[in-house]
Amino acid sequence: MIYQRLLSFCAITLLIVMLPNWSMAADAVNGKSLFLEKCASCHNINMVSDMTGPALQTAQENWAEYPGAIYEWIRNSEGLAASGNPRAIQMVEWSPSAMTAFENLKDAQIDDILEFVKEKSSAKASGATGTTEDTKITKSESESSPWLGYSLVAVLLLAIALLGRYINSLTRLSQQQAGAVVTAEKSILGVLLGPSVVKLLIFVAVLFGGYTTVNNAIDMGRQQDYAPEQPINFSHKIHSGDNGIDCQYCHDGARRSKHSVIPASNTCINCHANIQKGSKDGTKELIKVYAASGFNPLSNSYLPEDMSGEERANVYKKWLRKTYNKEWKENETTVNKMIDEQLASIKGTYSKPIEWVRVHNLPDHVYFNHAQHVTVGKVKCETCHGEVAEMDVVKQHSPLSMGWCINCHRQTEVQFKDGLNEGKNSPYDGKKNKANAYYTDYKYYEQYHKELDDKKRKGVTVEEIGGLECQKCHY
Repeated sequence: MIYQRLLSFCAITLLIVMLPNWSMAADAVNGKSLFLEKCASCHNINMVSDMTGPALQTAQENWAEYPGAIYEWIRNSEGLAASGNPRAIQMVEWSPSAMTAFENLKDAQIDDILEFVKEKSSAKASGATGTTEDTKITKSESESSPWLGYSLVAVLLLAIALLGRYINSLTRLSQQQAGAVVTAEKSILGVLLGPSVVKLLIFVAVLFGGYTTVNNAIDMGRQQDYAPEQPINFSHKIHSGDNGIDCQYCHDGARRSKHSVIPASNTCINCHANIQKGSKDGTKELIKVYAASGFNPLSNSYLPEDMSGEERANVYKKWLRKTYNKEWKENETTVNKMIDEQLASIKGTYSKPIEWVRVHNLPDHVYFNHAQHVTVGKVKCETCHGEVAEMDVVKQHSPLSMGWCINCHRQTEVQFKDGLNEGKNSPYDGKKNKANAYYTDYKYYEQYHKELDDKKRKGVTVEEIGGLECQKCHY
């Protein structure tokens, strides 16, 4: 009996010793989760561009002169600055917006976040590109971590088996010396199937199963990094990034409606009536827009509604022949094949709406109003949607979780007074703004105005005007 207890004790001890190492193997993965929950609303996840907070690529190097201070800064930035830390004072001067205090973060969690920042920064520094990968852990890291965990489990089981065999041998030797009946020698498999090991494995299975269940429940309905293939290969990088088209030119509902709206195909025609060949795909994607809108690129007019599909196909065939006339003369076979492929891609789509695949989708029980954020709150599109101007394929940049929204409401200041929030801590582009008239009424916000006038507070956040009340987002 004493040997069985010793075996159980050793097995549990080994498990306790190994589990921290196991968790360390996935520190960047956990760091990513923590970063997106705690940091992404203020710090750009590409690690090289400033947002409300500074780029983090060189953050650890900048704090290296003050060992341990970065932990204090993350937990209580204002307290560290008040203590006279030079680096903290520099950061306060960079942006007067107080960083949210994360007093409950443990050293291990901060290490995980820093490891993720390091991994992400290293990937950028080594020349890794591709905007659809901006918020993903590198492939080697995501694949190697589970295998390291499995290896540690195998080592743990082997250690338990060998220890069990050793204890079994000692037991048999003791029985021989005492003249008692000697029990049969157990094989390694017999040790692993013994009651003590089975109980331990059941305990670990319940622990791991509970952890996995909770994580999956938390992630239910979330689709961060979701980047579906669209019916038309539309590049925001070319339109918004290279050509500087304003987001609200196409998504004009964002400033005046709950929904940002997906533009109708005639919005595309405003430009592509004249620009009839794409810089990247030529006519391959544009012909889909023309077919859906019923536009005739030869005459710059819309086709009659009663025109048959065959007649429409002939119009687009003539347009393609005209567009590629020079290439057709040089290589008739290749160009004819390309024309046939493009005509086949639009068959059955004439004058039908383009079936775009929705990327951002909140649960039905959540109320979100674009106009309230864009027009009233002056929140930039990039705050929630990321650097769309750098994306060829649009993806969901932010987790859009309840915690993520709450953190934003806790950190974002509203325009209470003329000229307030002029720095990098606000969504007002550093320009002198007139106060939101609703908040200038001293009758409703007398205390806040008095504290602002007396310099007792720097600003007023969305949280402080009721931005965390349940019914604001959940009716």
